[in-house]
Amino acid sequence: MPLGELMNRSQSVIAVAAFALVAACHGSDTQGKEAPDDNTPVEHANIPPKVAPGCGIVYSIHYGDAMKTLKDAEEYRPKLRTYYVRELSDNRNEFLLAAISPKFRDDWFGSHKSDEKGKQCMKPVIDALGEAAKRTLPKYRPRGYVHHDDDKLIEKEVKKEFPDAKFIETGVSSDSWEIEKLRNGIPSSRYKYGMAWFKSASIDDGYCRIAYVNVFQDYTGGGNFGDTKPNYLKVEPAGCNK
Repeated sequence: MPLGELMNRSQSVIAVAAFALVAACHGSDTQGKEAPDDNTPVEHANIPPKVAPGCGIVYSIHYGDAMKTLKDAEEYRPKLRTYYVRELSDNRNEFLLAAISPKFRDDWFGSHKSDEKGKQCMKPVIDALGEAAKRTLPKYRPRGYVHHDDDKLIEKEVKKEFPDAKFIETGVSSDSWEIEKLRNGIPSSRYKYGMAWFKSASIDDGYCRIAYVNVFQDYTGGGNFGDTKPNYLKVEPAGCNK
């Protein structure tokens, strides 16, 4: 083989290998894939629709919210919606967390000063929610975060909350900025929606997490923006498999 042809072929091999390495690091291809079809029949738990008599108004409200969460979890399919269960307060769903995490369940009952009777009032719906999560939560994963210029910044921010985080994928959902403006029309900042999908041994339920971390730049005047900074928003349970 002529030397020139051999060199060209070697360069092509190197280029392909380099591209494959970058793709492997980002894992971006799975983010761009369409959500799969899932025609698995919905399984509804055979539990009382309302809290047991004598549990009181507070547990009646908790039970009702947990039942709404249970319905979301039972019916979740990847093409149905972009979230797993509705948020209730503090950018999270405490009933889902209590259903999948033994530690959070203990903390939740402790924070509500629940005696044994109170725990029994919530047990049917919490247990049913945990079983529903086993069936459907592994199917929940992020999609559409296919741009990767800010991966390191996002991952560094997540490491502050979860130092042992092992990242599956990271990215932002757009390569262009959303502009935040003041009432007078002058920009105040610009931002992109970002996330990190990861696993952490510090989480006791065995599920992965999606942390939502936007990146932003403050407006400095004259058409210029400052350095890119992270804005950690929230974290939610997710499946672990691509």
